[in-house]
Amino acid sequence: MRKQTKLVAVASAAALLAVGASMTSFAATGWVEEDGQWYYYDKDGNRVEDDWKKSGDNWYWLDSEEGGAMATDKLVEDDDDTYYVDSNGVMVRNTWVKVVNEEQDEDEDPAEYNYYYMQSNGKAYKAGDGDTTKFKTIDGKRYAFDSDGKMLYGWVDANGARITDEDGWAENDKTSGQYYLGSWDDGAMKTGWQKIYVHDTEEDEDMEHWFYFKSNGKMEYNNDDTKTVKEKKINSKKYGFDHRGVMVYEWTVATKTNASQASTSSWKYFNSPEDGARVTKGWFKVVAANEDNSFSKTIVDLKKGDGQTFDYSNADDETEKWYYADGDGNIKAGEIAKIKGKYYGFHPDGWMLSGLVFMSVDDDGKIDIPIDDYKSVDSDELDDIIDDKLAGFDKLDASQKGQVGNCSLYYFGSDEDHDGVMKTGNVTVVLDGESYAFQFSKSGGAEGKGKGVMGLDDDKYIYKYGLKIKADTDDKYQVVYVENDGSGNGLDVGSDGVFVTKIDSQDLRAEAANLGQNKDGESVSVVSGGYENSDTGKFTATTWHPGYYLVNTSGAISKKKSAAKDGNDWYFYVNKDKNIAMYTNNKNFKYDAKHSDLNPDNLDGVVLEDWDKWPTGGFDPLYDN
Repeated sequence: MRKQTKLVAVASAAALLAVGASMTSFAATGWVEEDGQWYYYDKDGNRVEDDWKKSGDNWYWLDSEEGGAMATDKLVEDDDDTYYVDSNGVMVRNTWVKVVNEEQDEDEDPAEYNYYYMQSNGKAYKAGDGDTTKFKTIDGKRYAFDSDGKMLYGWVDANGARITDEDGWAENDKTSGQYYLGSWDDGAMKTGWQKIYVHDTEEDEDMEHWFYFKSNGKMEYNNDDTKTVKEKKINSKKYGFDHRGVMVYEWTVATKTNASQASTSSWKYFNSPEDGARVTKGWFKVVAANEDNSFSKTIVDLKKGDGQTFDYSNADDETEKWYYADGDGNIKAGEIAKIKGKYYGFHPDGWMLSGLVFMSVDDDGKIDIPIDDYKSVDSDELDDIIDDKLAGFDKLDASQKGQVGNCSLYYFGSDEDHDGVMKTGNVTVVLDGESYAFQFSKSGGAEGKGKGVMGLDDDKYIYKYGLKIKADTDDKYQVVYVENDGSGNGLDVGSDGVFVTKIDSQDLRAEAANLGQNKDGESVSVVSGGYENSDTGKFTATTWHPGYYLVNTSGAISKKKSAAKDGNDWYFYVNKDKNIAMYTNNKNFKYDAKHSDLNPDNLDGVVLEDWDKWPTGGFDPLYDN
């Protein structure tokens, strides 16, 4: 303890000389030494008791408990005042004294000594008659005392009473203030940050916590019933304090609402236990709140099921994710956000998206990911998406299924630790070692930028959810159907309502009809638009429904192809308008008189070898059957 002195004050040499000079001889009145004790006799020869007598500059107490002998090393109670005399009997003034605590108790009062401060008049400083704690400044520090003059220590309430119950520091009504005055051999009022060892009522064990005390010594704490945390700006940083006054750290439920803790909006992040400063407008990478790392478990029950945290899966796996807090400490969640000129995506659980994501974005930039499996798409999942074989689609409700129709692919880079920025334009994406060509929209703000384009790109390539459609190497060619639901003006990537469907060649061949035999006696099967005239029995060939295109292994749309052989040894015919006219198992259409099945006369005069001039429109074998 850094006080003026920890020991009983010692009288000065001058004072002792004065006492000696006045007590050297026996007299009828005044000071008399008898058997090593000093007494004082009045003019009637009676010993003076329970009174102060002065010798030189010092005062001495004649103690009735000792038959009037001068008191030494003792507290003196005189009326309502308390004094202390040192080993020479001198009244101590302007200094600290300590007295053995006869009532020491390990639980209620563990102090080995009681400290008093004797003022210039020798009286111990005592609490006033009011009901508030008052402090006295001594040597630049502030101390509080009880009504007996004992220095207070530890937790003290606003009424000047020590809080002795081990849980009292947390449970005490702090409305008028609560103070901390250090250990029993300290006692100075604490201000600013203090790390204090307490019995934690929530954990039911002894723990160290950080507290903050204002310049008047009163502890910061949350006194707002509508919130679970009070935020306080200290040295340009914001910190949070719970209802007990404990500085919260890491993930904390900061808003008391009827909403589930599964909502990210209920949470804020306050850094490590040794820092505590709330993350203000910045990035941070942490594990989501869980029982292992979150002090907020003292506020909310973190368990799977009802009341679970906002990101239980990542928390349970202890997976670190990047988060971003705005200037108010609110966590970005479920939105596309522009940060320092760049766009980022945030999962509804708050963490920054990375990689390829299948999701929808509304006009306000709000994100929805109807199928959780596609929050990070790998190569197999990409195939499922492009082939319209979405895993888990059948488990969605009607609203979610409808939302899937608004989804597209977005790309936020391949390295979440060094990137995470939404990509636009032509981008090569590598998944599981394989490269994919994508095109993402460059236009619009958060509601449109980054969306995978859909439809025809300058009649050269076809994109679905941003992926350039290509034929597999083994297949050589891929049939793609592009249509518009009527909400747009065409099939280009800039049009609304465009849909793209890959057509499996096996499904095409299942639609094949036997057209007849060529001159070599070979059967010719064909998938083509056409119909049989019920009156004449003749078959009229037409092109397929407009919108069927053939792309090669580089993704280029084929134009005016004749007998383009695929990986299944079937042949495609494409007209000058880039529409598929026919798919057949035999490129030889020649006939003779014995094999007239392929005679153009039997096809209403349409010459198959003049296939590029076939009329458009007509029967759609895949959609009209």
